[in-house]
Amino acid sequence: MRWSICLLLLIADPLPCAADGPVLSFDEAVALALDHAPEVTADAQGVAAMRELEVSAGRLPDPALIVGVDNLPVEGPDAWSTTADFMTMRKIGLMQEFPSREKRRLERERASAQVGLADAELAETSLAIAREAARAWIRSATSESTLRALVRLRPEVKLGATAARAGVAAGRTSTAEALAAAAAAARLETRILDLEGKARQARAELARWVGAEAERPLGPLPALEALPAPVPVLLADTGQHGALLPYAARVVAAKSDLELARAERRPDWSAELSFAKRGPGFDDMASLEFTVDLPLFARHRQTPVIAARGADLRRLEAERESGLRAHAAELRQVLIEWEQSGAQLAQYDRELLPLARERSRAALAAYRAGSAELRFAVEAVEDEIELLIERAELADARGRAWAYLRYLEPRHLPG
Repeated sequence: MRWSICLLLLIADPLPCAADGPVLSFDEAVALALDHAPEVTADAQGVAAMRELEVSAGRLPDPALIVGVDNLPVEGPDAWSTTADFMTMRKIGLMQEFPSREKRRLERERASAQVGLADAELAETSLAIAREAARAWIRSATSESTLRALVRLRPEVKLGATAARAGVAAGRTSTAEALAAAAAAARLETRILDLEGKARQARAELARWVGAEAERPLGPLPALEALPAPVPVLLADTGQHGALLPYAARVVAAKSDLELARAERRPDWSAELSFAKRGPGFDDMASLEFTVDLPLFARHRQTPVIAARGADLRRLEAERESGLRAHAAELRQVLIEWEQSGAQLAQYDRELLPLARERSRAALAAYRAGSAELRFAVEAVEDEIELLIERAELADARGRAWAYLRYLEPRHLPG
């Protein structure tokens, strides 16, 4: 029974029968895309790795075990004996390095900066995936809606072509008009086939993000006129947008690298405590030693590293400024596209399409009544078809712009 219903629907509508079940809403599609995207999983694991490394940052190095023999004779009657000579000692001990407190603090800050960078990259990836999934869903919905509108015109266009052939036989329609009507019907079929292909492509792109859930029927379009924040707020908060978060995080990490390089000019120290066992008849001994680094050649060691880290910081600051300007320009362009396409869509829905619909119906009625030529009806229907195609392109453009604006900041993500 279900397949017979599908067959009837296929005759009236070229879209495939959707799987049984609830509709796939816009918000659900975006949430599914974020849950299933391997890119998000990869970046989330990167964040987890950085958090694990943060635990060990700034800790004292592991102590070192010291085992050895001091003053072992290699000549004479006591050669290679560890107990005969009073100076020979078998030694065991521990050595601990103590980097400066400032270095350890900076290491913790740098590890925290790396976590911040991983978080920023995760946010950027999540926003990009949400944006692409939203665009795929909107493209599917608009193309399928337009396809249904064109299919609804098919009976009228075919009826006009049939009437034209009958008019030729009755002598009230010219052969040229009949051929024009047949050509209009053929062009409509071409349009439908083209839009069928675009609808399937859109579904395939949606399936990339949501998997088999893309087979479900789609819910209503979201309110494309509503933005997550007023336009002045969107323009003022560009520093919080996902595309710019990694820039800021890289600058923070570079500053930590620079401070760590500067800290290398200050000496570290280490301590060594050991116990020495001597031969029978000799007293055992203990030793405590301290070692202090002497950065005497900073001009050729630490200073070049500091200069390199400073250059890296300036480079990243310049890249951040460049990224900020590029993003601000792109944001303004997308806002213009969103506003312009919205105004045009309103005009299509309020004036152009209703007028075109009325004109085509009036022209067809006048032709059937014998008070107008067929070519006027053909032209009117073709104009309506062109307007439907143009509106679909505008809706897709507005959807792309709206998806960009909808997912600018991590707080706009679902959940």
